[in-house]
Amino acid sequence: MAVQTQGPNLFELSYEDTKIVYALDETSGAPRLEYSGPMGRHSFEGDAIRTEDSARGREVSVTLDGVSHLRTITLTVFLPDVQFDGSNELSFRTVGIHATRRRSMMDGPGAEFTTEPLEFDGTAKLIEFRALEAPTLL
Repeated sequence: MAVQTQGPNLFELSYEDTKIVYALDETSGAPRLEYSGPMGRHSFEGDAIRTEDSARGREVSVTLDGVSHLRTITLTVFLPDVQFDGSNELSFRTVGIHATRRRSMMDGPGAEFTTEPLEFDGTAKLIEFRALEAPTLL
């Protein structure tokens, strides 16, 4: 018995040496994000992933590095609203941002904020999960 979901439940993104996999849990719908790139390898689940629906689709943000109150590096990617046309997979292009905020330890000007734009090649997939069927006793 197949369990049907609404829209894609798996997004794979790549940009140079950066790979991102964003998936929705098949039972709870909770998000999971795997990151591998210049900032190392990271896994995020649940509340560690911030999502917001916008005109571009879904904005997905995670904090890759937070060094006390002095530096924070975040990653935001934009996942487009996808409509499948008879298949369970669709390729797309999208954007993302690495943002770094550094705070001054001394009395002086406020935080320094820099961003690096990213252009991703992506694949949206609809994965059907099969429910376990009860064993038949003979």
